[in-house]
Amino acid sequence: MRTWNRAAAGAALALLCPLAGADETDGGVDLVAGVALGVTQLDFDAKLDADATFNTYTLFGSAGLGKAYASVSYADTLREQNISEEDEVGEAGRTDIDVTVGYRVSDAWTVFLGYKDGETDIDFRVRDTRIVQDESYREDGFYGGATYTWALGRAGALNFTLAYIYFDSDLRFTQGVDDDDDDEDEPVEFDDLEGTYSGDARGFSAGVNWVIPLSRSLAFRSQYKINQYDLEVTADGLDFDPKQRLSYFDVGLLYAF
Repeated sequence: MRTWNRAAAGAALALLCPLAGADETDGGVDLVAGVALGVTQLDFDAKLDADATFNTYTLFGSAGLGKAYASVSYADTLREQNISEEDEVGEAGRTDIDVTVGYRVSDAWTVFLGYKDGETDIDFRVRDTRIVQDESYREDGFYGGATYTWALGRAGALNFTLAYIYFDSDLRFTQGVDDDDDDEDEPVEFDDLEGTYSGDARGFSAGVNWVIPLSRSLAFRSQYKINQYDLEVTADGLDFDPKQRLSYFDVGLLYAF
C-alpha cells in the first residue's frame, strides 16, 4: 500500500489529496488526481439577508517530488442557488481556484504558500419586474501557513491546517431602481452601496481533512474548511469593514498514478 499517511500534509488547504508519497529517495514524481462533491456556504450579513448555500463539485490534482509538492483545484456550483436581498431575488453561483506549493519539513509538519481566485456571482431581479442586474463578490490573492499531520495507521491520517489570508477584493453591487423613498439624512450603510468598489481582505483559513486508504492507488477524503476575513472598503469618503465567511465541506475519492 502506498504511504498515504506520510504525504497527506500537502493537501489540506487547497482542498487536495495527499501526495502519492512514495519513497523520497526514489527520484520519481508522484501524481494524484481526485473529485469531490460538497457544500459551500457564504455568510455575508452586511450585504445578504441570509447565508447563501451552494452544492459544489471539486476537481483537483497534485504532483510531488521528494519533500516538495504543487497542487491545483477547481470548484464550481452544480446548480445556481436562489438568494435574496431586500426587494431583490436572484440566482447565485460560486467558483474557486486554488494553486498551492509546499514543502514537508518533517513527517508531521508541512509549510505552504498559495494563490486563490474566488468569486460569487448573482443575477438579481427586482421583485415584480423584469429588471435583471449582475452583482459579484471576488477575492483573489495569496495565503500562507502550515499543516500538521496526525497519522492514524490503517485509519489513514488527519491533517490540520491554519493559514493567513492576504487578498484583494473586487465588489460589484446592483444599481438602485427606485430611490424615491431614500432619506438623504440617514447615514449610508454598506448594503446601500451601488456600483463597483475595490478593497482589501485580511483574515485566516482553518481546516481539517481525513484521508483513508482504500487500496494501493485509491483513497477516500473528507474535509471541512473555513475562510474568514474582514473587508476594507472605502466609498464616498466612508470606510467600511464588513466580515465575510466561507465554509467548505466535501467528500471525495483520490487516485494515485
